[in-house]
Amino acid sequence: MTGPDLHDHPTVADWSDLVRRTAVLVPRAAEVSPRLALGATLRDDVVSPRDLPAVPLSAMDGFAVHLADLEAATGPAGRTAVTLPVVADIPASRGGVAPLAPGSAARIMTGAPVPGGADVVVEVERTDADPHAEAPTTVTIAAGEGLRPGRHIRRPGEEVAAGTVLARPGDRVGPALVALAATLGIPALPVAEPPHVTVLVTGDELVAPDDPEADAPGAVRESNGAMLAAALTLLGAGVDVIRCPDDVAALTAELDAAAARSDLVLTSGGIGHGAYDVVKAALGPTGRGSSTFAHLRLRPGGPQGVGRVRVVGPDGQEAWTPVVHLPGTPVGALVGFHLFVRPLLAPGAAARPVRALVGRAPEPRPGPERPRAAARRPGMFVLPGRLGRADDGSLVVDVLDGRRLAPYGRADALVLADDAMPAPGQGVPVLPL
Repeated sequence: MTGPDLHDHPTVADWSDLVRRTAVLVPRAAEVSPRLALGATLRDDVVSPRDLPAVPLSAMDGFAVHLADLEAATGPAGRTAVTLPVVADIPASRGGVAPLAPGSAARIMTGAPVPGGADVVVEVERTDADPHAEAPTTVTIAAGEGLRPGRHIRRPGEEVAAGTVLARPGDRVGPALVALAATLGIPALPVAEPPHVTVLVTGDELVAPDDPEADAPGAVRESNGAMLAAALTLLGAGVDVIRCPDDVAALTAELDAAAARSDLVLTSGGIGHGAYDVVKAALGPTGRGSSTFAHLRLRPGGPQGVGRVRVVGPDGQEAWTPVVHLPGTPVGALVGFHLFVRPLLAPGAAARPVRALVGRAPEPRPGPERPRAAARRPGMFVLPGRLGRADDGSLVVDVLDGRRLAPYGRADALVLADDAMPAPGQGVPVLPL
């Protein structure tokens, strides 16, 4: 696999392009009941199997009649009335409806099937009938203007014709599509199965948060697995989290097993320049050579990696599972996830930054998580932000103060700044979380 020169310090845009080309996810299709498909993405067209409505229905409470009977009553003055016997009372209910003989009327409710032969429904307000009483034996209808064939009748297929494409691949299943599927008797929708992702966290020092040795010297409560699993779950993915020691053989065994059962593998940690950076040792130039690693023009989260893991199926067929390598620092892993992994799982607008005006921003201070006045390699500096609205409705983001992961507990956006701390009133790209 070819990638940027490790000494080039690629930009975020260049690395994003490499990740997108390398970590290609192939969605799997499944037929799921409409209710369970809610929120999923369609893989194929949803096509109506029938007309809606299936038969002519009344669009008004009134009387179904033959238009010819009313036209015959229209004299030279152009507006008279006709009295017809009422031979049926048709509610919106199940069951067949007998045809309507000429010279008669049927009281009909909204949504009820129109009897054969009737070609107009006259609204009750145009008659002498009491809409709240029992069906009358006769009804007098004001004939004349506005009475045309099909008046107040919903024709078969008027709402949806058989063969109509209701939704297309890439559309998200919402409540209205669920309702359409129910109305049209569509038993299942073709959706993309949620991807399965394995998070592989490396580090001999890491222990479970409730481990009895968590407070021992040198022990670190592992949080990246929980954080990345939560972020993946919000995107609809299924997640496994595995902790792995700083051992090349153990790592490659866990990685191969994870790749065989996953659509995507994320690793956290082990991609720096130290002697115990096991992920780079196993998969970089001195190992398998299946992943590319670089230090991006990005703070925090500069160390990044991407590659693929070879998988041989039971039938001997070869496949490749993408793997994205994130830093071991919690903020670096969080930033890398949202910049490079999230677009793989939520392509389109959901993973694109928007513009906002900076509301409040802390004073710059020296340190690894604050921009310096003169950066050696200009690039992107990511800051925790809190979104809001100005009085005029424009989007505003406050840059939160604090060290490392702490301010991200309240953050609902990433501020994608240049190397200088943005000033209040300045427009900046932000990525909502």
